[in-house]
Amino acid sequence: MTRVALGFLTCVSCHRADAERDMPTPVPVHCVPVTREAVEVTETLRGRISAPPGGDLPVASQVSGRIASVLVHEGDRIAAGAIVATIDDANTRDALKQADAALLQAKSAAANADATLDRTRQLVARGIAAKQELDDAVSRADQAHASINAASAAADLARRTLGRVQVRSTFDGVVTRVWRGAGAIVDGTAATPIVQLAATTLAEFDADATERQLIGIEAGQAATVALSTGGDPLVGSVRARSTAIDPATGLGLVRIAVESKAPVLLGAFGLATIQSATRPDVLVIPSMALSGAVADAAPVAVCKDGKAELRSIQIGWRDNVRAEVVSGLSQGEHVAVDHVLGLQTGSPIEER
Repeated sequence: MTRVALGFLTCVSCHRADAERDMPTPVPVHCVPVTREAVEVTETLRGRISAPPGGDLPVASQVSGRIASVLVHEGDRIAAGAIVATIDDANTRDALKQADAALLQAKSAAANADATLDRTRQLVARGIAAKQELDDAVSRADQAHASINAASAAADLARRTLGRVQVRSTFDGVVTRVWRGAGAIVDGTAATPIVQLAATTLAEFDADATERQLIGIEAGQAATVALSTGGDPLVGSVRARSTAIDPATGLGLVRIAVESKAPVLLGAFGLATIQSATRPDVLVIPSMALSGAVADAAPVAVCKDGKAELRSIQIGWRDNVRAEVVSGLSQGEHVAVDHVLGLQTGSPIEER
């Protein structure tokens, strides 16, 4: 009888040990409470540094002729007023000489006409000359003085034209392209640009935004831009945003004015964080607690009585750190923030 009892107890112990070995090992997880907080609602957008509208312009000569020299290269940073190219001034100097000569001739003719007018007045006063001769002398003197004005204007134009053979930058910027080199012919209009210049001191960050993101973004909102090239984040504000969505891409444009003491690298990519609103009482969980794609519902693992419970919750605003809980969780409940992809409903867990 004793042997039978001992055998039974041994069998029960074996079954119990087998059952314990079959039980899954609790997964150690971090569980954090669902809390209510005041949050700064932000939107994170990808984009690149660009020149502002009107800050990326071709620089052309105002006079026609042959380019004598180009003094800049692509990538050069130049200041406002710097000479970027010169135009052969031989024809312009000849035109100025001709204008000065014409002006001198007009002045000489006017002096002669004035002398003739004075003599004619004296003769008419003495009754020697007819009144018609005086009228003709007055007319010739007026024409001579008008010729002086015309010749003077032509000389001034030639002198200004000579000053324009030096093509200068109109703002601080960087040369993004050299269109023409020495020896090329320009016609004095924007149709024949010499270089392309982009402003750097007024650069902005242009980013694409979805329809949902555009709804909360307005001009004047504060923003910071972190560039892929590194360095301290750039401080700025929203300058403007699209009022329509591109039907081809489903995106709109957000333009952010950035402030930088040093010129920024045009074309540099980065991330912009825009503070779109402040909400004082929001139910939030860490973004890392979301275990799947966030659409109409997002799955989370709720920590309860030593086990995991998968639950679909409604998510509103979110960023890289926190997510707003619209429904599905209550304040004080705990959610797992690690190993969330491997947890199932009923999975034993050990809270850390």
